[in-house]
Amino acid sequence: MKTQTRNPTDEATETRLIDATDLFDAFAVLRRQYALASLSQHQSPVPITDLARFIARREREAATGPYAMDDQYERILVDLCHVHLPKLADIGLLRYDTDTELVELLVDTHVLVPYLELADIDYLTVDVSVDDTDTDTPPSA
Repeated sequence: MKTQTRNPTDEATETRLIDATDLFDAFAVLRRQYALASLSQHQSPVPITDLARFIARREREAATGPYAMDDQYERILVDLCHVHLPKLADIGLLRYDTDTELVELLVDTHVLVPYLELADIDYLTVDVSVDDTDTDTPPSA
């Protein structure tokens, strides 16, 4: 039996079904897990720069050895723009507006909870605050 999850945010038009295989594919990469966990804590769109800083901080916290932040933020930002956000958007989990550089979750958090738990991401205690001093990037103007 194939499990499907209905995207509840698109009720006015034909809803898109997201099957379990796509959801497992979305959670196959740790950066996508972090991105979805962070987005699940926001009611409004999030700047991609905030998302990249959050992921850089989480990756640094998870590192077991010396961890250089020199180019990490930029690599994560490029990786999000060119790989992970388009993949998650194609699946139907989020919307990424390339003009405004805002990312918005399109499904209710309860859709992601079982997958976040399977990935052992404690989405309830994810610190989504952004501190510009956590990376080598200059503070926003």
